[in-house]
Amino acid sequence: MTQGLTTLIDGLGAHPALAVLIVFLACFGEALLIVGAVVPTTVLLVGVGTLIGAGSLPFLPLVAAGTLGAAAGDALGFWAGRRWRGRLRTVWPFSTHATLLTGGEAFVARHGGKSILVARFVPGVKAVVPVLAGSMGMGAAWFTLVNVASGAVWVLAQVLPAMVVGRGLQVGGLANPRALVLAGLVVVGVLVAWLLARLASTRLVPALDLRRQRWVARLDRRGSTQASWLRRLLVNEDGVLVVLALAFLALAALSGLLALMAGLLFGSELALSDAAIEGFVQTLRTPWATGVLVGITMLGDGAVLILVAALLVTLLALYREWRLAAVVAGAGLLGAVAVPLLKGLLHRARPLAMGDGAQAFSFPSGHSTLAAIVLGILALFVARAAPARFRTVTYGAFAALVALIALSRVYLQAHWPSDVMAGLLFGAAVVILVALMLRTQAVSVPGRAFAALLGVIVLVVAPLHLWRGYAAAYAGYDVPTPTVVLTQAQWLDGAWAALPQARILLDGDPGEPMVLQTDLPLAQVVEAARAAGWRPHGGGLAGELAAALLPSRGDLLDRAPWPMTHLGRAPLATLVRSDPEEPARRLVLRIWGTDRVVDAASASRSLLAASLTAETLDPLAFGWSLLETVDDARPAATDVTDVLPGLVTHVSGNPILVAAPGA
Repeated sequence: MTQGLTTLIDGLGAHPALAVLIVFLACFGEALLIVGAVVPTTVLLVGVGTLIGAGSLPFLPLVAAGTLGAAAGDALGFWAGRRWRGRLRTVWPFSTHATLLTGGEAFVARHGGKSILVARFVPGVKAVVPVLAGSMGMGAAWFTLVNVASGAVWVLAQVLPAMVVGRGLQVGGLANPRALVLAGLVVVGVLVAWLLARLASTRLVPALDLRRQRWVARLDRRGSTQASWLRRLLVNEDGVLVVLALAFLALAALSGLLALMAGLLFGSELALSDAAIEGFVQTLRTPWATGVLVGITMLGDGAVLILVAALLVTLLALYREWRLAAVVAGAGLLGAVAVPLLKGLLHRARPLAMGDGAQAFSFPSGHSTLAAIVLGILALFVARAAPARFRTVTYGAFAALVALIALSRVYLQAHWPSDVMAGLLFGAAVVILVALMLRTQAVSVPGRAFAALLGVIVLVVAPLHLWRGYAAAYAGYDVPTPTVVLTQAQWLDGAWAALPQARILLDGDPGEPMVLQTDLPLAQVVEAARAAGWRPHGGGLAGELAAALLPSRGDLLDRAPWPMTHLGRAPLATLVRSDPEEPARRLVLRIWGTDRVVDAASASRSLLAASLTAETLDPLAFGWSLLETVDDARPAATDVTDVLPGLVTHVSGNPILVAAPGA
């Protein structure tokens, strides 16, 4: 499916004239009676706008085609109105659908002259209003002016927001080149689902319900065991569909857990993706956020969750709900046993070393697993005892707390992202199975008892745990990211090859190659680049996002470069200069930090890496253009002696190393 969408995007990009024709015909058909009800113009325009924003289709020709198509369709309706005037009710489809005229006349009476513009955005009357305008004697010149203007507004209202989405997808594509295709699949899927839902609500659902009733009547006459089971399914007797849905979700969660384990055991992409996402999250660290998330992660400590589970089991036992107490105790025990078993099986190291034994291993996250199980089961009981209007809020609050605990584990470098995802999936599967067991089980515990339990947890258990252990926990989590110390000889003798030889994207895939490594101080590298004609660019993330997403009339060298990350982190410095071989392009040199330190005799210096890309401008209209990356291999193949002349030292025939002279 991904390959199919990629082929479609490439095909439309290679044949823009075909896209122009399709847009014109769709917008023309949208304005026609009956036909317009089944033409998915909104879906098409949003998709086209997304492709324009992504740089796959031209802006002006497609907007013009949509405007002219919409105007031509309404002009045909206007001509029909003038042609038949007082005889409209005798002409098909008005002769068999009189409500079309009635609704259109009421709409024109309410909105007056602006009805042509407003009607563009109102399903059901937009194809009728031009007909009524012609039959009521509106001047052709005035109608044409309003018709074309409203058509342009209608097209732009759907294309421009989609262009922003397309640009956002392309920006995300630099963190993960598959993001454009995958997110495009989501967008197309949502739009297609909307169209199908629109058709289903009016035609398919009523037809299927009628057929379902006929099948139920036939099954009633058969009376066999198989017919009885099928009838129960068709009428959802005793909530059998709910049971099947929950069982499917539990199976899907366990399948996701197995897929994560397979990704770690048999591939490297998941581990690289974890490192990139972890690195990105660490760029968001602030002292106040660390303080808050240390407190949140402590709410997922085993001491808290085991006590919460014990209190819940005790409460159920006090009301003689022995079976429910056993289910809760068994679910908690399952999580407590499964986590160390899985950790011992995979032996995956944590981002930061902590603990010993099973605690030294990372997959899956015990905090995430037990929080999902214990708090998820508690949510089932609390929501069941709460008034119906508060159940959604209850589930949402507990889910938010579990999500925050999981996020805190990544932020505090206690677990990799896939660790917490595995824990959440395992915990979700356990909670769903418990929900299946409780589905028909009556609970005699009154709501006030669960309220009292929550009060004890919120007012006593959590505050006491935070008061006793917060200082030690903060000291344990607020530690610097470890670095690897190398001698210069070790680095030049082959340790350089252990660093990523390409920029690592958020999904673990490689981006453009790294063209050099250096142990020179950052300021010296930047100064050498300035002397070679490079211009430092310090627009910041906000400026880079604006330049990537929004059109501009500025010069290429003045635009902020595309926002990029390596292992989740922003570059330490970004420099630009014109491409000497192609003046319409510019080269962008990004200098990245690493986790390596070169320990020389005089001083220790951070090891830096750099990548090289090319960018150009894609013209839209009237001098406005969008910034685009150039996807070719020439910038990466550029000799680094041209990038930083006089500083490159060839080591073992490899020209990507720059060593500090005399260090």
